[in-house]
Amino acid sequence: MTRRPVNSQGQPRARPRSSAECVARVLGWCLVPTLVAGTLTTFGWLGSRHAHAGAIAVTPVATTAAARPPMGWNDWYQDRCAVTEAEILQNARELVSTGLAADGYDTVVIDDCWMAATRSAAGKLLPDAATFPDGIPYVANVVHSLGLKLGIYASAGMATCSGRPGSYGHYAQDADAFASWGVDFVKLDSCHLPSGANPATLFNRFGTALSAANRGVVYSQELPVNAARSPGSPSFTALVAASSATSNMWRIAPDEQPTVAAGVSITQHLEADLPLYPFASPGHWNDLDMLLAGNSVFSYSLSAQENQADIWAMESSPMIASGDLTAAASLTVLGNKKVIAIDQEGVQGKLVAIQGSIDIIAKPGSVMLVNTSSARTDVRYRVPGQLINVWGNGKPARTTDGYLYRSLPGYGVLMFTVR
Repeated sequence: MTRRPVNSQGQPRARPRSSAECVARVLGWCLVPTLVAGTLTTFGWLGSRHAHAGAIAVTPVATTAAARPPMGWNDWYQDRCAVTEAEILQNARELVSTGLAADGYDTVVIDDCWMAATRSAAGKLLPDAATFPDGIPYVANVVHSLGLKLGIYASAGMATCSGRPGSYGHYAQDADAFASWGVDFVKLDSCHLPSGANPATLFNRFGTALSAANRGVVYSQELPVNAARSPGSPSFTALVAASSATSNMWRIAPDEQPTVAAGVSITQHLEADLPLYPFASPGHWNDLDMLLAGNSVFSYSLSAQENQADIWAMESSPMIASGDLTAAASLTVLGNKKVIAIDQEGVQGKLVAIQGSIDIIAKPGSVMLVNTSSARTDVRYRVPGQLINVWGNGKPARTTDGYLYRSLPGYGVLMFTVR
């Protein structure tokens, strides 16, 4: 009996309809996977894994932001609620001194816990006087003087996830405040929404207020993954579709967890995002969460950090790092210009074939092979032209009679540029 491919949770993976020998044409070259072991399945229609979105009524929000996936640094996975003004400004300076800002990592995002425990008598959000003594406008001025942008966090609910004041009932007031402070990027969470409220409506209202205050601000939000609970939820794709009309980037996978193995987490994020490529376009991006390069809490191996960067880039996910920017791994992984260029192409990769447990994903000028299982797997596929490994020495990958032969470890990733 032929083994049906399974996903990273051991569930059967969708089998696309068979097609002719050429599975996909990417800028004129023909990608032809062939069988080594198990069953080769190919896509006659590249959207066969796409779940059709249901109807959620939203009002599209005008934006001039995020023509390419945003890049930068966020404090959350490194500092959690220990974030301070000094820490934010230190990392802003490190983006510049390491050269990462010049590579495109130009946004510094303050996550949860920056605000005081209560609003002012007039209902205004206030910074925590102990941790942000000079206030957010001061931080914005310093960040801008470095040639960078400032991002900030809020929640659509009555409180943030850490229990600080939420924006519910204050959407226009908070959007106006952020604009007056010089904030360039707003991340909206979905903790503590009022009972019975329609999450999509609330996120739409906040986006409308944000656009009215500053049409150039990047609107990042977490509606789909939190409102639907998981990418497998029936409402998930409909929420992604709504998000694509109302925001610049939206989370499509749960938060990273140190208890989940790196390969499993990275692969699950990929599997959630593959059907969603129709919703990605300039100004609108599926967000796989933050990169963990150099993070001291998660302790991903260097290869896992590279694999994560590869998948984020192929999927054109925003590349927002959350780790120690001075760590050697951060400089190596985040500073890979080939990977950055693939991410910034502005088009999300498509799943073009499945070979056993190997996903083959391509977009103009690049191709990626991902082993979605824990077992080592061999792959053989035919490509015309030259492939250059993005982590290699720049020399063309060795092929035999026009075929590339590789053995990928469990959850292994290979990504190439195509000449």
